[in-house]
Amino acid sequence: MFMKTRFLLSIFGLLALSACTSDDEPTPVTATPDTSNLCYLQQQVVRQAANAVTTRYTYNEENQIVQSAHFVQDVLRETRKYTYDAAGKLTREELQPTDGDATYTVFSYDPAGKLTKYEVQRPLNLGVVHHVAAFKATYDVQDRLTSAINYRYVDNKLVQNGSFTQSYPAGKPISVVVKDNTGQVAYNATFTQDDQRSPLSAVPAFIGARPAIGFPNTNNLLSVSATTTATTGGVSTTVGVPAESYSAVYTLNEQDYPTKATLTYNDGKVITIDYTYSCEE
Repeated sequence: MFMKTRFLLSIFGLLALSACTSDDEPTPVTATPDTSNLCYLQQQVVRQAANAVTTRYTYNEENQIVQSAHFVQDVLRETRKYTYDAAGKLTREELQPTDGDATYTVFSYDPAGKLTKYEVQRPLNLGVVHHVAAFKATYDVQDRLTSAINYRYVDNKLVQNGSFTQSYPAGKPISVVVKDNTGQVAYNATFTQDDQRSPLSAVPAFIGARPAIGFPNTNNLLSVSATTTATTGGVSTTVGVPAESYSAVYTLNEQDYPTKATLTYNDGKVITIDYTYSCEE
């Protein structure tokens, strides 16, 4: 099979490549997806040192993901089943761990079809439901993700459990602020993306139900540069966060999907991900 490998520039060089144009108006991140020569992700294997986590996907006749199975060191740990509405939006996920209680997630969307909230719940006896966690997302007028907040329930009340915001300054890379579960800034980050297809880009309804950094997540992250503020002797300086900063190398198939990703972090750890697909003829 014909393969091509994308080697990265240095992080500094990549960060100079803006996700926006040089004029006063930022370029929208949404685009009409390419629906030709699609590949559907069947399996991904994430490896770090001697550890391996495998996810396998099952599709229906409409090429929607209806089940995923998750393995750690080849031992099945959980399965997830997915339900869609008539418009093709993911509406429900049922999670069944091999050694724990089942939960289900219910997804809600705005009139434009963008994910606004999901709720994680655990069914109890006699029809009682225990609320476990939640997630909320907001967007700007150009349908770009601006905030994503995780919540947990404490005494039946929502409590923030980490968040991030994305801003789109003209002529500069997209900026991210990540906060921890106390609401304090954990780090700031900028990132760059390629223009190739991400592993799950053939199923936008699936990845769109869980907005993440780099939304709409149909391309691949090339680098993430994370920084924080350190104060010593009353003097504040900006320092890197090596555990959150990385550069990536992708090997692509003929349809421009990655078959292998190597993420090299600034703290020295290396994560590799292998992808297997079923591609249209």
